[in-house]
Amino acid sequence: MPFTTRLLPARSPKLRLGALGALGVAWGVAWGVATPAQAVVEVAVQLDSSWASDSNPLRLADSNPAANPVQGRQSDSLMSVDARAALITPLLSDSTRLEITASQGRRQYRQQSQLNHQAQQFEARLLWEATPLLRGRVSYATDERLYQPQNSVQVVRDLVRQQTTGSEVALRATPELEVPLTLERVSVRHDAAQNQYLDRNDNAVQLALRHQSPLGSTLTVGQRRLSVDYPNRSPADVAVLDDRYRDQLSFVEVDWVYSPLTRLGGRLGHLQRSYQNLGPNNFSLMVGNLSAGYQFSPMSRVDVEWFRQVYDSATPSTLYYLASGVRLGLGWRWTELTRLRLLANHERQQNQPGQLGGLPSQPDNLRTRLGASLDYSLARGWRAYVEGSRDRFVSVNGGAAIAQNVVRLGLEYTYESLAGTAERGRLGRRP
Repeated sequence: MPFTTRLLPARSPKLRLGALGALGVAWGVAWGVATPAQAVVEVAVQLDSSWASDSNPLRLADSNPAANPVQGRQSDSLMSVDARAALITPLLSDSTRLEITASQGRRQYRQQSQLNHQAQQFEARLLWEATPLLRGRVSYATDERLYQPQNSVQVVRDLVRQQTTGSEVALRATPELEVPLTLERVSVRHDAAQNQYLDRNDNAVQLALRHQSPLGSTLTVGQRRLSVDYPNRSPADVAVLDDRYRDQLSFVEVDWVYSPLTRLGGRLGHLQRSYQNLGPNNFSLMVGNLSAGYQFSPMSRVDVEWFRQVYDSATPSTLYYLASGVRLGLGWRWTELTRLRLLANHERQQNQPGQLGGLPSQPDNLRTRLGASLDYSLARGWRAYVEGSRDRFVSVNGGAAIAQNVVRLGLEYTYESLAGTAERGRLGRRP
């Protein structure tokens, strides 16, 4: 899961304008510094408006006594408006460029007005190459969105803010072989006092050896060290969940272009975790993922992935959980103007209680998610879409289940100075 760093006061006007201000300053710098005569500045702007129906916006469990029409166990509608922009400009040389992505959105519920909020993201990446033997990148990103707990009730609005800074320097021993060193710092902060025990700071260092074949396949071996601390945990929280741990991950990663139509990949690693105060909870295990993609034809594609990962839990009595499962994706271009996508995800979560031996073990959870979307190109730059998802979270031994169904209708307009700029600028659609 992503490592994150971010800490800014809640809903400050400066925060709302920060992304646009940074985008404007960077744009001006880019125009002033870009010197190659053949330099082409790419710009993309995207506007997206949608209406959605949510069967359970507060994620109340089926057996929750509060689940009644008065308290909110009912569907609600949601209006969303998003504006996104991307800038890609060469600096000094074709291999050194600045990439900026920014977005601002508004979410408004018809009945559950306490969930109304603004979502905003900003990311700037400077990719550079000093010589054919030395390249690197520097990045900075912020992300603010509504916190959506997976296995608990969402009664109050909680905005979660994430800030990430990272850098990488890679030394090329040969055109195919390089040694990248990556540094990353992430922070996460919650608005709601009840969730501030989840605030965290991550510091990661990764050293790897990467080989890339002329056909595009890559093989990477390396080690990643991660230090995590939770600055806002009380002594009672520390006694059960600790407030600091260290991870050491040794991994092998492969991306194999088997043929023009088939791509195979995977990442396998050995994870060792050491807690500062809860030594008996230390563990080591194998984690990773395996994936395959096959292009049946120019009109259809299938992707499948198996995964096994460790995640910190958001449940006060659970230290972490081991998630394993499969994901399946099918894409079909029905016509030149119509595209259909189907998604399925099933995972089992094995919970590890905090304070080993001091708390009863938690039952495993099962999560199943099904999704589908249909896009239709109305005209150049215009796209209408309908998408839906069904999410079910349940304990293995029965008990309460959380079910949520969402259907969304939307209209999107994209302007690109060059074809493909929106994709290269990472103007990803809002999930």
